Amino acid sequence: MEHVDVVVIGAGQAGLSAAYHLVRMGFRPYDEVVVLDRNPAPGGAWQHRWDSLTMYDVHGIATLPGLGVPESAGSERANEFVPHYFGEYEQQFDLPIMRPVAVTTVREAPERRLEVVTNHGSWNTAALVNATGTWDRPFILSRPGVSGDFICWKDEVHVTSVVVFARDP
Repeated sequence: MEHVDVVVIGAGQAGLSAAYHLVRMGFRPYDEVVVLDRNPAPGGAWQHRWDSLTMYDVHGIATLPGLGVPESAGSERANEFVPHYFGEYEQQFDLPIMRPVAVTTVREAPERRLEVVTNHGSWNTAALVNATGTWDRPFILSRPGVSGDFICWKDEVHVTSVVVFARDP
């Protein structure tokens, strides 16, 4: 099991931004912070969009911190343009992205830490940034009479696991 201070799940726009700021704050890439992304290549959900979606159609994208969005010809395919931008961003800032790594479960670990279980081993972490976005996202459900939230890791097709986290008193 790997031990880090922060695990970021997802390398889309939110995950890349979180990793950028964590590294900028002094967290050492791979030793103290890691980004786990289940996709085999950069681009987040953008790489899965349909081929006919162009940059003209999406009216642009938000800038990642530290690197402006390159100029695009409006007819460029969004599922190619955005992944290229994200890939350049990862390289320029040497972000600690590990892929393809699919998170299957997050559960409590001793000493108020979390265990992040993946298809490539486990990480023990003090903090977790959930940047799974809208393509894969957890649904947080509260049930009356239960002291905690149910966090269901859900993709577009099925629920892969359910974990209960107790709330602090």
